[in-house]
Amino acid sequence: MASGSAARIQPGPRPPRHLSVVRDPDPLEIDAPVDWSSWHLTDEEDMGQGGEQSEINSELGSSIGVLLGERGVTNTYVGTDQFFGWMKSEPRVRVSPDVYLLDDPPPPPLPAMWKTWKGHKPPRLALEIVSGDDKKRARWKKDYEDNPEKYSRLGSNELVVFDPDVAVGLAPEPERVILQVYRRQADNSFVRVYSGSGPAESRELGAYFVLTFVGAAARLRVSRDAAGTDIVPTTKEKSIADTAARLRAEAQTKEADAKAKKADAKAKRADAKAKRADAKAKEADAKAKEADAKAKEAEAARELERSAREQAESELARLRAELDRPKSRR
Repeated sequence: MASGSAARIQPGPRPPRHLSVVRDPDPLEIDAPVDWSSWHLTDEEDMGQGGEQSEINSELGSSIGVLLGERGVTNTYVGTDQFFGWMKSEPRVRVSPDVYLLDDPPPPPLPAMWKTWKGHKPPRLALEIVSGDDKKRARWKKDYEDNPEKYSRLGSNELVVFDPDVAVGLAPEPERVILQVYRRQADNSFVRVYSGSGPAESRELGAYFVLTFVGAAARLRVSRDAAGTDIVPTTKEKSIADTAARLRAEAQTKEADAKAKKADAKAKRADAKAKRADAKAKEADAKAKEADAKAKEAEAARELERSAREQAESELARLRAELDRPKSRR
């Protein structure tokens, strides 16, 4: 099937499907009671997730919570590994999605098991991680064969099935695939719309599921883009990234502050130097003015001395002339 990243083709109208209509049944099955035991899911069967599956569940639930937080979604609950039942007469006919989205959850305390006959809603989106069980190799079949039918009857809008054993080459069965997406259609049919290695679109989440690896372990992560490159972080990853960004910002602020202080100190030193130079210039100007004043004073003194000398010489000349005149004329 086409990858979720391929361009979407707008389909034309089609007639409705009649999936609940059975023609020409085995006569022995007509009006026979239904044995639901093959669909029973006990507490023991649902217990004992492996370490890798727990990691996948934890990362998915956490990153989906981060994505919803980015979008300001507050009325959707992200849950993990909890029973959903839809048949009051057969309460053990149920599913236990590894991760699920539930709109408008009731206030705490949450029930131990969601029961649609009590007014609980079915999960809008459910994710099932195919269990790898060496002792029960056929256990994967319930995720491939039973669970899509169960989620259809439960009323989920979308089911994503992830088989990590296929991704790491531990699934010999040719019919197994890494990623599958089932989606509710307009006529209420539940159709497998994607089967491949991903990225796979989830319309209910408004994002894409993409296969990643941690060492040799396969993981399923949420991506904001169809190429599967804009991975949504988990809460822990976001916290680490936010802390690193904050520390970088603080370091940059401190560096900028240190540079500003250094530049300010340099400017102050330059200003002090300029003031000292100005003071020296003023001092030199004052000395020059003082020297000029002294020079003018000395010049005035010399001029006064010269004038006095000239007057004295003139008076001396007059007196000599007076002495040299004949006595008869005196």
